Amino acid sequence: MSLELPPSSSLFAERARPPSAPPRLRSALKRLAIAAASCLAAALGAYLLYGLLSRPRIDRIDPAVGEPGQVIRIEGRNFGAERGESRIEADGVSPTASSYLSWSDEELSLRLPAAVDSGLIYLVTRHGRSNPKLFMNRARLPIRAENQLAGRSGPFIASASSEGGPVGSLLVLSGLDFGASREGASVQFSWSVDAGQALPGPQAAVSSVENAETDFGYELWSDKEIRVRVPDGAASGAVTVLRGKDRGNGVFFRVTEAPGIKRYTDRRTYSLSHSISVNKIKASGENELYLWTPEPVETAYQRAAALSREPAPLVPDYRGTAIFRFKDLAAGSELSVRQSYLVQVYAVETEIAAERIALKPKDPPALMAHYLAPDGRVPSDAPEVQALARRIVGGERNPWRATRLVWDWLVRNLAYNPAREQARAQDALASKSADAHSYALLACALLRAAGVPSLPVAGYLVEPSRKAVRHYWVEVYLYGLGWVPLDPVLGSGAEPGVEVLWKDRSRYLGSQDNRHIAFSRGVAVLAPMAPKGRRVAKDRRWSFQSFYEESAGRLEAYSSFWGDVEVTGMY
Repeated sequence: MSLELPPSSSLFAERARPPSAPPRLRSALKRLAIAAASCLAAALGAYLLYGLLSRPRIDRIDPAVGEPGQVIRIEGRNFGAERGESRIEADGVSPTASSYLSWSDEELSLRLPAAVDSGLIYLVTRHGRSNPKLFMNRARLPIRAENQLAGRSGPFIASASSEGGPVGSLLVLSGLDFGASREGASVQFSWSVDAGQALPGPQAAVSSVENAETDFGYELWSDKEIRVRVPDGAASGAVTVLRGKDRGNGVFFRVTEAPGIKRYTDRRTYSLSHSISVNKIKASGENELYLWTPEPVETAYQRAAALSREPAPLVPDYRGTAIFRFKDLAAGSELSVRQSYLVQVYAVETEIAAERIALKPKDPPALMAHYLAPDGRVPSDAPEVQALARRIVGGERNPWRATRLVWDWLVRNLAYNPAREQARAQDALASKSADAHSYALLACALLRAAGVPSLPVAGYLVEPSRKAVRHYWVEVYLYGLGWVPLDPVLGSGAEPGVEVLWKDRSRYLGSQDNRHIAFSRGVAVLAPMAPKGRRVAKDRRWSFQSFYEESAGRLEAYSSFWGDVEVTGMY
């Protein structure tokens, strides 16, 4: 039996469709929907605006500089009529309930906990966290020069061009009695074992750091104005001018916009000694002999002091060397130089956020251009180096990502071989092997060719037995963070004659243990003392310098022996 739909089934189908609303009703529904959406958006906007306007704000802290444990007053708005669950966070510490002495919507007072040193103060309510305000421990500031304007002694900073900025930025100091020329004076920035953090913590051993001579940090020095770059290792804190024994007043400067964190940890102290002997002298008249001896460098991770020098040098410190002068040596005579040092070395640990690195700083420091250019040791302009750098990094312009690409290529393709002494760093590309000297110079050349400011470092690796071997590594400069170490020789898995401290060799990309003692950073081009003197260069020593000895006059011949640096103690 079959069932056939009657012709009227099409009419039934049409009746099954829902009736359409009249045009006037549709228009009314549309307007209603638009109005509802507008109300929802307005309500959401009002909610967000309410949250923004209700968020607490700190306008003033009084006093802003004081001592932990004292009473401070905080002024602002949206604190709340009563404290309730609201709280203050000071240097990461939340005071106990008994610390709060008064509380109103626009003002409160409390006694700072003794554990608070210097740090940011926030007010936290149910509506969110306030803007930060800085409290500075008075003990962290140097003593102000006596009598600011009348009868004072020492340099005086009247104002600074900025209250904060990144490492590498320019700071202009205005004031009085800075000195007509620098002549050994310096601008001292705060430094701590947690440099790169917002402020040093209460347990940090705070001292100071200044621009190394190799960093070209001083752009102008006059009696009333100094233009200085924020140096590597600077932390938030006091900035002072040191001229001889006179230290001026301090102004607070906050280091900001760091693309990561740099820490200085695990300090180790070394006592070092070094000697030079000269004999078999042949002379027939007036003569001079100069010895240019490398000194341990002063950096954010290494502090050095000369303990004794025999004889006293003519120039104690010139571009990282001490200059000894011997005049009118007699035929057949002998001489010697003995030096000892005390060196404190910190391990360097970094955490780098590549995406936060400024690729093109508006006003880059001069060192960035200087350490991109080739020099007598770093052949970054060699065609084969340029071509290889392009293949390695391609179009990568981020300096840290480019550094990682160069590092990866080196540890995969260049083998460490202490017997592979190359006449030129780029010669290692043909043999795919190099000693530590050529390895570091080639790494530096590739980095510069890839657009990363870098310099080679020469010095020693030391193990607990006090055994020390000459070693070479690299530092790269990242604007906002400063100098970052890398040791591609250790990163390659090499055993350079001493026990390597870190078993995870990848740590040597961006970090450095406390067994590296640096004697030179970059290539020191020395100016001769005698224009017509005869100079002697020494390759693969523990310093990158243009020469070590210089003779003049009627000094026909001599023999010299430069002993290696010896580690006489470790603490």
